[in-house]
Amino acid sequence: MNIKIIVLLLGLLIANVHSIAHSEETHFKKFQQGSYQQLLNHYKNKPFVLIIWSITCSPCLKEMAFISTLHQQQPKLNLILLTVDDLSANAEINHILTKYNLIDLENWGFFEGHAAKLRFEIDPNWYGELPRTYFFDKHHQRTAISGLISEEKYKQLLAL
Repeated sequence: MNIKIIVLLLGLLIANVHSIAHSEETHFKKFQQGSYQQLLNHYKNKPFVLIIWSITCSPCLKEMAFISTLHQQQPKLNLILLTVDDLSANAEINHILTKYNLIDLENWGFFEGHAAKLRFEIDPNWYGELPRTYFFDKHHQRTAISGLISEEKYKQLLAL
């Protein structure tokens, strides 16, 4: 009888651990060579905003609150988040995205050891400063901004 109880408790423990691990999982698209062109193709003739951020970037985290509000006010606005953090930070990334209700946005992650190549593919004039935001119009003319962006500037660039 004791063995049955132990087996039952171990089964419940394993199920609980699996549930916790699964709840921390975020479904990122892996940003790799060619992904930038894939984004451009996917949003052909559509405006979009590419927001590049990191969990270690305090201005990025300050901006998340506004991005969350913007997403709630304009749910059809194409907002794409790209984290430059390592895959080992997945739980913290997921926590931040969940906290700001941004988990349902299109989320990408560098998660590959070729950050300099990937940055260059996006923009040869970008040297890694964060946050980095690209505003694309429907013709894919883009405006790049490094640093924290005010709400007024966002609205101006989005013509809201």
